Amino acid sequence: MSEKIHGIVLNVRKYNDRHNIVTLYTRERGRMSFISPTGSGKASNIRRARLQPLSVVETDLNYKSTAELQRLGSISPTEIWRDIYFHPVKSAISLFISEFLVKLLNASMSDPALYDFLIESFRLLDKLERGENDFHIVFLISLLPFSGIQPDTTGYKEGYVFDYSAGAFVAEFEAKCPVVGESDARFIPFISRLNFSNMKCLRLTTINRRQILYGILNYYSYHFPGLGSLKSVDILKDLFS
Repeated sequence: MSEKIHGIVLNVRKYNDRHNIVTLYTRERGRMSFISPTGSGKASNIRRARLQPLSVVETDLNYKSTAELQRLGSISPTEIWRDIYFHPVKSAISLFISEFLVKLLNASMSDPALYDFLIESFRLLDKLERGENDFHIVFLISLLPFSGIQPDTTGYKEGYVFDYSAGAFVAEFEAKCPVVGESDARFIPFISRLNFSNMKCLRLTTINRRQILYGILNYYSYHFPGLGSLKSVDILKDLFS
């Protein structure tokens, strides 16, 4: 039986000379992989444009439980991004977010609240007129509750370190490795309060931005070892240097 599904394009990679594999995070079924024809001509160009990272599409699915790859039929966009793919900073951030989500949502089930959060975040990025340089940092912070690893910052005391495994502040002798040392740990309560509403007030230097980004990614990587290294981080590094 055919069902209509809505999905965010996470990535597209070559399968063979005639087909690609398209990875979607769908509202109805979570992460799914599809086989999609490459084709040629005008229709194929339109299809490729609709399958850029973070594109939001709708398609009819004839789900087959025995198939590792579902077949991706005709697709139609449900969101039209007017700035994400044309603004140099937003474009680089979209590549980073898509690469991050591909690894984070490696085997995720359906989570409508997470899906809706992602869509609202991308809408904001598309419309943003100021503060786009820090969007990816605030996005990662805002995603922590959906990932199940939101840190507890209420226990901060001067001299405490931040324990990755506990996701909380502890005295240094109680800590397990790895930890964020005392000198940097004192900034975590401030960073954890960043959100899309107050990020326009940020005044981060290039070094600050890089340190915060690497710190957050290290925390994610501790809890999700499959994240590994992200190639797009180097693009952001060059862009903001």
